[in-house]
Amino acid sequence: MHHTDHVTRVATALEHTEHQRHGMQRRAVAAKFRSGAWQRVGRNGCVEASTWRRWYAQDRHLASVLVAHRESHGSPVFSHVSAAVLLGLPLWGFRNDAVHMIAMTAHGRSRTLVRHQLPLDERDIVDVAGMRCTAPDRTLIDLAATESEELLVGYADARLRSQARSERTIDEAACSEWREHLRSHARNAPGARGVRRLRRVIEFADARADSPLESISRLHFDRLGIEVEPQFAVPAPGGGRYFVDFRLVGLGILGECDGAQKYLDPRMLGDRSPGEAVLREKRRDDWITGTSGSRMIHWGHRETSTTEHFASMLRAFGVPLPLRHR
Repeated sequence: MHHTDHVTRVATALEHTEHQRHGMQRRAVAAKFRSGAWQRVGRNGCVEASTWRRWYAQDRHLASVLVAHRESHGSPVFSHVSAAVLLGLPLWGFRNDAVHMIAMTAHGRSRTLVRHQLPLDERDIVDVAGMRCTAPDRTLIDLAATESEELLVGYADARLRSQARSERTIDEAACSEWREHLRSHARNAPGARGVRRLRRVIEFADARADSPLESISRLHFDRLGIEVEPQFAVPAPGGGRYFVDFRLVGLGILGECDGAQKYLDPRMLGDRSPGEAVLREKRRDDWITGTSGSRMIHWGHRETSTTEHFASMLRAFGVPLPLRHR
């Protein structure tokens, strides 16, 4: 069962604008595009430009997938990044791209569409909101041939989390089953494009990661040779536990990676103001550092853009880096 709220949200925005379009004269429609009020999507779709600007790259790509599905003959099978956005799984560093689908008889690329000629079993196909796409694990396998290790780690962590984690409890048997399933594919595809990258990601994936930002931070730590413990528990006042994103093992340092939405997104703020959210975080940090005896460091998306930037940030915080990096 795949959640489809993200699909419904994007589809509704497209339908709202296109409903207006159908009732307008051709000249008035052209004026909407010329003025920048509307944004073209795919070959023949459109959405209000203000909505397009608010959307993340994955939302924009999903809109292109929806338009491509509507305009396709038959029932296409979307793949690669297009399958990932339909499935609602994260794509770290993704920039909107042409729509990807599996073609049984031909392959090629245009400005708006990439056709991959790949063998496909019906067991590799799932339905999401009435559209067919490659299943989550098959999508990871295909992405390994075309995308970066950073994107793959963020995707794999989210996939494993959905399979093997409930609240804070990790089902180790489910983790092992997932890894073995993908190892079997890797063993049967020696020399295939991306298979070495896929093998690394299979073993590195961790269901404890709460976000792609945590996944990428853990990857940078690994490349720099710093051992970390994700989701480190600290006793909270009045009972319960605080969970810190990382403990840097043996260094007396705890680390938190914070996206801007933590303080700006109304859905995450709830009934708090941004200032109240910052104050709450400050009090939490004070409690954790005071009771654990470890100091706390924070970073965000900008510091994780590359491993080199991440290393520079750690040096600035006085974190000792091993001499040898991966």
